[in-house]
Amino acid sequence: MKTLILILCLGIIIIGCKKSNERPYQSIGFITGYDARMCPSPLCGGLLITIQNDTAKNPPPFYHINSTLSQLGISESTKFPINVNFNYKRDTGIFATYNYIIVSQIKVIN
Repeated sequence: MKTLILILCLGIIIIGCKKSNERPYQSIGFITGYDARMCPSPLCGGLLITIQNDTAKNPPPFYHINSTLSQLGISESTKFPINVNFNYKRDTGIFATYNYIIVSQIKVIN
């Protein structure tokens, strides 16, 4: 009888210990709005995002995201600033010196 109870308890513990496939987000920040500068190059436009507790050496006040809200899965009617959790990597292409980042995953925080 004790063996049966022990096996049942271990079974319940094993079933309850399910790994989650969700990765925690690497950063918290807020989207402050669209880059409204008017210039004839691709260096303007997109969204501006500020990363809280940015660990980069001499971090800029904001980074550029070359996306729209709808491309990120956020409603266009959402009011700025938008608090978000997100994963990103720095753009290493031609826009690297202009503080562009590539957002791979984003979630709006209420």
